[in-house]
Amino acid sequence: MSVADPRARIVGGASAAVGRLPLLRAIALGGIVVVLGAFLSVLHRISVITGDPTPLYYAVVGSVVVGTVAARVIRPRTATVVSVAAGTVGTYLYIRSLPGGGSFLVLAEPILDDIMALLSGLSVLRIVNADVWALAIAPGPVFLTWYLAVRRRYVAASAVGGVALGLVVLTGDATNGETFVGVVGVAIAVAIGDCERRGERFGNVDTVAVAVAAMVTLTLFVGVVPGAIGAVLPESDFGESGSTIESSLVYAGDSVAVTGPVELTSERRYTVEADEPAYWRVGTYDRYTGGGWVRSGSSSGYDGRLPGPPGDTRRLEQEYTAESTIATLPAAREPIRIDGVPVPVQVTPGGSFEPTSTLQASESYTVKSEIPVASADELRNAGTDYPDDVESRYTQLPTDMPDRVTQRTDQLTANAENPYETARVLEYWFRMEYEYSLDVDRPRGDIADAFLFEMAAGYCTYFATTMTAMLRTQGIPARMAVGYTPGEQVDDDEWVVRGYDSHAWVEVYFPEHGWIEFDPTPSEPREEAAQQVRDGSESAGAGGGLSADGTTNATETDPESGTETPEQTGTETPAAGGEEPTATVADGPDVGDREANADGESTSPLASVPLPSGEQLGFGLGVAILALVGARRSGVVTRLYREWWLRRLPKGSPEAVVAGAYRRAVYLESRDGRAKPPGETPRQFFADADERLRRIERAYERARYGPGVDEAAAARVRVDLDAVRADRSKLAGRLRKPGRGSR
Repeated sequence: MSVADPRARIVGGASAAVGRLPLLRAIALGGIVVVLGAFLSVLHRISVITGDPTPLYYAVVGSVVVGTVAARVIRPRTATVVSVAAGTVGTYLYIRSLPGGGSFLVLAEPILDDIMALLSGLSVLRIVNADVWALAIAPGPVFLTWYLAVRRRYVAASAVGGVALGLVVLTGDATNGETFVGVVGVAIAVAIGDCERRGERFGNVDTVAVAVAAMVTLTLFVGVVPGAIGAVLPESDFGESGSTIESSLVYAGDSVAVTGPVELTSERRYTVEADEPAYWRVGTYDRYTGGGWVRSGSSSGYDGRLPGPPGDTRRLEQEYTAESTIATLPAAREPIRIDGVPVPVQVTPGGSFEPTSTLQASESYTVKSEIPVASADELRNAGTDYPDDVESRYTQLPTDMPDRVTQRTDQLTANAENPYETARVLEYWFRMEYEYSLDVDRPRGDIADAFLFEMAAGYCTYFATTMTAMLRTQGIPARMAVGYTPGEQVDDDEWVVRGYDSHAWVEVYFPEHGWIEFDPTPSEPREEAAQQVRDGSESAGAGGGLSADGTTNATETDPESGTETPEQTGTETPAAGGEEPTATVADGPDVGDREANADGESTSPLASVPLPSGEQLGFGLGVAILALVGARRSGVVTRLYREWWLRRLPKGSPEAVVAGAYRRAVYLESRDGRAKPPGETPRQFFADADERLRRIERAYERARYGPGVDEAAAARVRVDLDAVRADRSKLAGRLRKPGRGSR
């Protein structure tokens, strides 16, 4: 026997086993796979954003293998215990990964708070070590769901998988698509699995179709029907979400999504009294998702004082007076104390203040801040001895971010000798190479990658996001900060801050000095855009003004032009040696390429036709399935087919035409209430019928039992059938009492 023979027997045996798997069971197991796939898709995305997804792959495969083997050797109660044990071990490992994880009692209350927050809508991305959490939670549900499915307990398996999926739905991490795909999987597994367990064929396919279609439709209803969202979530007092820079940044809450076109608002927000201008920071974000930012960790209560930054600082006191209803507490970095706030105050993980409720117009508060005063030379010599928690938290990047972002950053900063010079080079490069525009379409994929290689213009969120991501590729801790620029100076120590002063910038961490501001957004074009809103002008003046499409030319080279960028660090704009920082670029698209990619328009007439979204297609599919199944169940499909069949006699020989006419004559009688009893001859059935029907019956007897019929007889039969059908289609014929037929 050849060596290949055993292999052939193994392959042949496996193929035979797959072939013997009943169709219904394969479909039911497929439904379970779909449910688990929807759940694991969420965990995979979390792992990609926060760490390496490879351990998750091993955990899932191992759970499926163990579940398959366990289905043959242990009982469901034992399997449940194993699943709970896996969850307990995962929870313990997650707790050990947290700062201070050695003391469970210390972390018990925060963990319980996180659990309640997750169930009430807190994104998993906001918790610390979200990648470890995803790895810890996956094995238990995957093992038990697959174990129950292999044992043909499809309802129980669907329940376990559905609960797991429901958890990430409650946290808001599951997309509409993942949710309805999981719901479809549950419907298929339960309905088809029930058929398989009872040994039925595909008899209740209509029931399955109705269940699937109804669940898909209901799942997508809120996201598709116009006005459905607004009916559930009232409009914010601060404008529609994402419609202005202010609403997309300052009032974004715990997450910032990079959006498309935005507008500026001139509404007054604050009056600030201080000895010098500053960026009035509202919050910071540490976790980059590829499409936006998330603030990880939970806010804590304010106990009267915050720690100041390391190194030398100067004190800056500020008094803020609300000019309208506001829900933020801006403060110059780094705030150490806040007083006079009329509402309770919390502290974000990044060291910013946030109120628990809104402040009303004319209410005020004061802030004391410690501002780092490190010189440029001190920052150049700060080194890279970062605290472990700072380095791990603020150098995070999604693992699926394209490598070309790192490569481009390497090229641009090839001459930089330290993190400070790297930051200055990138800041200067963005100001010189990109234009400022509020009218940009949100790109697909990773925002930083798209802004670098596909866009020629953007607004502050794009600049800050991309620079922060680029710094992180170099191992430099950086984060995105949001708040307001100084605003309009109306007195020696007084500034008025309006909605169009909302802004995003970059903060970079330097050992022994703390967080230092960098602003890559061109300041002069941004100020021109704000000035136009302030003046109510419709178009920009000559020379670098706002164009018709909302784009301004970034012609300035001095970062201190326009409204002064606060020189809070004591650093000068030029890099080392007093020269402008230079960026080295080798290969890759230049600005002209980006302009072509960003502004090129398709000449196809189909380019302006809006395509339906995935949710809309799913909604339409669900409605179509419901309509088709309803039509089939109500008999509409059958009646429509019969009406079409009545009007179409078969083609062919005269005998075939006569036979077809006879069958239609019998159907017309049965439709009017007189069905042909079994065993009754055609002559007996039509004995008292309309003369035209009797002629059809006699022709049928000649064709079937006699000498046959010719073309002329077949033509007469066609005429008689058309006449009877026309009479039966009239209102009087449709109102004929059932049971009388043509008598």
